[in-house]
Parts: sequence; structure tokens; C-alpha cells
Amino acid sequence: MSNRPYVSFDEVKQKVPIPDVLRVLGIAERFTETNGSFTGVCPLPGHQHGPSPNPQQFKINQKDGLWLWHCFGDCQRGGDVIEFVKALTGLDSSHVRFWFAEHFGERLTLRRPKPSSEETAESSGVETKKEVPPATPGKVVSQEETSITNDSTIPRSPAPLKPLRFFLNLDPDAPYLAERGLTPETIRRFGLGLCQRGILAGYVAIPVYAHPRQPDDNPAGYLGRWPGEPESEQGQQRYKFPQGFPRNLVVYGLSEALEDSKGLPLIVVEGPFKVFHLYQAGFPNAVATFGASMSDEQAEILISTRRPLILVFDGDEAGRAG
Repeated sequence: MSNRPYVSFDEVKQKVPIPDVLRVLGIAERFTETNGSFTGVCPLPGHQHGPSPNPQQFKINQKDGLWLWHCFGDCQRGGDVIEFVKALTGLDSSHVRFWFAEHFGERLTLRRPKPSSEETAESSGVETKKEVPPATPGKVVSQEETSITNDSTIPRSPAPLKPLRFFLNLDPDAPYLAERGLTPETIRRFGLGLCQRGILAGYVAIPVYAHPRQPDDNPAGYLGRWPGEPESEQGQQRYKFPQGFPRNLVVYGLSEALEDSKGLPLIVVEGPFKVFHLYQAGFPNAVATFGASMSDEQAEILISTRRPLILVFDGDEAGRAG
């Protein structure tokens, strides 16, 4: 059972204006404000736009204290702030509660489900033994300065991963990427760039795709990497996932590695930057587990590929423990 905080829909409607959601999603600049109302081109996925989209077709305004939206174009849809986020993200009513808790928790009352007996045992230090797939020991070929720590809540029974209904606009010319030795071709291939809006503002964003991946799929989420050493007094994290993103269900770069390295063993490393450097060194068959441990789900995913596996975790204590 997930211990992620959730919120009351009634409170969301009262305390979360739709313009604030626009800013979080990084699409506020698409709308024009006039006397407290907002107009723009419809941002909903699947809207059939003509060659000249109408900048007046989508309207957002406040009525009787509630923020409402309506598309007067192809969609002919409308609703409140909750329906707006559901329409843009593809989240259902259960999971959109977590989205609001993550992005607007500072102004909302956060609620948590009661822990199950299994979770209570886990929090008291009782560990369960995990099996990992047979692997060939490998030489550490790249040592990143730190591992991705487990600072995000991972649902015990998460919903299946689905592609997002939107892309983040990223700046591929972020100096940090060049400082890490990445070439423009590598940056393009993995879709990397600096995020300037939303919860990853100021972070280098790394698109994370579900497997199997279709050619036109959007990412299932984004991992943020602070460009340089984070300043702890400002509350920055070196790595940042959206809270509750089920990274235990994802092996980073798997679809690309399987496509680009027919029949080769998969080199399993800790973090995406090791994948990037190995790719540049001529090893397109590298994938990452987002840390020095491998979940049961990740192990099953890797075994299902029927590829030999080479584990190349860091030489520190966490990496040796695996």
C-alpha cells in the first residue's frame, strides 16, 4: 500500500487556482490574462488543431469562487481545476490526489493512509530478502560522484506506468551537460536539457520512458539532476523525482539498449550519467537502476529480456551491497 500523502478535492477546488497549475506545468506563457481571465490555444492532448489555431478558443476564469475552464473549439470540454489536471496528465481520480499533494502540499491538508502490517514491520527494521538475477561481475568503468538516493516514496502497489500527456520544454545547451563531458549527439539522443519551469525548474531533466516504449510515446516521468553541488540551505536535492514515481518499475534506457545492441549483454549501472558515458564510449547496451539496489520488479524486467547481464555498480559500500 502506498504511504503517499493525498488531499481533499473540496480543499483543492478552494485553494488551487488553475493559473497556478499552468505555472507548475510550464504552460502559463501560452495564455493571455485580461481582467483576471485567461485565454489561449487549447492545451489538451488530442485536440485537433487546424493550420492556424484559435488563441481565443480556451478560456479560464473564476466564477463564484471556483476556477473553471472550457474549450470552445474541437474538444467542447470543461470543468474545474481537478478535471483540468486529469485531462492534461491522464491521471485518474485516485492518482490525481497524489499529484495535487506533491505540487501544492504547502497550501493543502495532507492525509496519509494507515500503514499495513507489512509496512509497519518494514519501518521497524524487518527486512525481506531479495533475489537478484545471475550476473557476471564487471569492472567499474565510470565512477559518478554519488549514487541516486532513495529520497522519493515508492508505492508498494503502483498503477501501471503510462506516458505523460505532455513534454517538458528543455534547453539542451545547459553548460552542466558539457561540463559532464556529454556530446550534442548524446544530449539529443537521450532528450536531456535544463528545465526552467515547474517542480524541476533549475534542474537538468532526464526523460524516463516506460518499457516497452513505442516510437511516439511521451516520457513516463522526468528525473532532475541539480547542475553542480546543491545548496542544502536552499532545500535543493542532487537528484529529484516527482514524489511517488515508481522507479522500482523502470530500468532506465532499456528499450533503447535493446534496440541498439542486438544480442549483446546488458551492462547494468546505477545512474543515467553512467549510461550516457558508456554510450559515448561505444557501449549502447548500458541501462540503469536509479541507485545501488535492484528491485524485484527491475530484476524481473531484466531477466525477461533474455540477455546476459553484467552488473557494474559503484565501488563504494552501497554499490558493493547492491
